[in-house]
Amino acid sequence: MVRDLLRPVPLGIYFLSFAIGVVGALVLPTFSVFLAKELGVRPLLVGIPFTGLALASIGYNHWIGLWSDRLPDRRPLVAGFCLVGVLSCVIFALTRQYWLVAFSAVALFSLGMVAYSQMLAYSLDYAERQLPVARIPLFNAIVRAQIAIAWVAGPPTGFLLASYYGFSTMYWFAAALFALVGLSSLKLLPRLADAPRPSAADAGLNPVDTPRTGGSAVTPARRALIFCLIAFSLMWCVNNAYLIALPLHLDNHLGIGTEWVGWIMGTAALLEVPVMLLAGLLGARINLMVMVRLAGVAGFLLYAGVLYASELWHLFALQLFNAIFIGVLAGLGVSVIQSLMPGRSGSASALYTNTTHLGNLLSSLQVALVADWFGYGAVFWVSLAVVILAMAVFLGVRPASAGHSARPAPGSAT
Repeated sequence: MVRDLLRPVPLGIYFLSFAIGVVGALVLPTFSVFLAKELGVRPLLVGIPFTGLALASIGYNHWIGLWSDRLPDRRPLVAGFCLVGVLSCVIFALTRQYWLVAFSAVALFSLGMVAYSQMLAYSLDYAERQLPVARIPLFNAIVRAQIAIAWVAGPPTGFLLASYYGFSTMYWFAAALFALVGLSSLKLLPRLADAPRPSAADAGLNPVDTPRTGGSAVTPARRALIFCLIAFSLMWCVNNAYLIALPLHLDNHLGIGTEWVGWIMGTAALLEVPVMLLAGLLGARINLMVMVRLAGVAGFLLYAGVLYASELWHLFALQLFNAIFIGVLAGLGVSVIQSLMPGRSGSASALYTNTTHLGNLLSSLQVALVADWFGYGAVFWVSLAVVILAMAVFLGVRPASAGHSARPAPGSAT
């Protein structure tokens, strides 16, 4: 099975997914420290760029995701968005004006990171056209595992570069990686053969348009999709709040240097890789929703542990729960959405990616308001409540609703 997934085309997907993941792993965990320490702004102003970035990303991914489904080739989109990402990182490297940094994050960096969702859509296109349905969760998990591998090295590298060489050096490095992905995408990702995509009516689901029949009830598939999108957004909310608040919580309350945060996050990412691969293997045998709910339990244990951690080793030990939470969520979440939207890879990946952006929006408000009033430690108390709410929403999705598509395996798959 694994050998079938390591043919030449997926290798390009794996490498570029890893490279774009490194960019995010460099910039996102360090951005709150950049704003708070380098620019010297208060917690409320730290949250504003994250809020704007999330809002812009939601809009970009929604409309670009719908539009990209009608295009014959996604590769130019990946390259173009990466060039926009280069520009945003260059601005971060050159200026220390808060509002210019905030504008660049909202208008440019968020657009640059659309390259990631388009890479995910490309991988879904490949999976739907080349792989049997039972192997899609494993393939998706391997693609997402490249992001986890990137986060093994990205946060430590970002915090070390920022601590010893300055934020400008780190952002120049991120700009170079953006350029590498943009230039390599046209070379390493062969154009996929055109394939007919089923209409919304054929798929039995239209999550974008509202029902036109006034008295018709919401279908089970639509209800499952809505519940999943809400619950995924809540789970990504607590994850992003963790990324924003943890460096400042450790520095302000536990006296632990921010350079250790990179190693903590890298440890979690290292553990996520086997969790993602195992989740992908089990995804063909165990209902996806059961596994996602178990991930929520791990998230609850993680944030409860952070609240009571008093030593550095406690935080490293807690990364096992973090790895289970994110490994299952990131490895199987897109498979859940894809199973509810067969034949609409761009829309499915955009919707799933937008759950991360909506989660980022909610977490930005959470951190900005809670930390400004009660301190960064209080953010994790709110995260516990949000995880419980997400688990309650997932209970509204019957296990059969999030199963695998009944699509037969394509004849060309080996």
